[in-house]
Amino acid sequence: MADTYNNTIRKITPSGVVSTVAGTAGQMGAADGPGADASFNRPQGIGVDNVGNVYVADTANNTVRKITPSGVVSTVAGTAGERGNADNAGGNARFNDPQGIAVDGQGNVYVADTGNRTIRIWTPNGVVGTLTGRPSSVNGSP
Repeated sequence: MADTYNNTIRKITPSGVVSTVAGTAGQMGAADGPGADASFNRPQGIGVDNVGNVYVADTANNTVRKITPSGVVSTVAGTAGERGNADNAGGNARFNDPQGIAVDGQGNVYVADTGNRTIRIWTPNGVVGTLTGRPSSVNGSP
């Protein structure tokens, strides 16, 4: 689960044990790396693919992040601090407050790009596209 205001990603076992997978409570940032070395800024949505990678809508960083099963965090789309609306690969893609994430069986990651009022897709080859919606200006107004 995304622990939004603690800037962490947490795991809850079926028996109710809670642990931190990535990030450090109370510390915001945009660092990639393993576990507590990584940082987030208001993460909200998460989705898991069929091999155990966790994808995170890192909302205030305007990025999509990936956590491998071994706990290593990387930014797969967008650039922290760069808000916008651009279909492109990796750090050249732009989001505006992404909040929701879903992953299909082929590894496509669907992103609710809330500030742009669009549904975006990140494909396993690393490219972001827009599926539907009407993009707004960078500040979120029509």
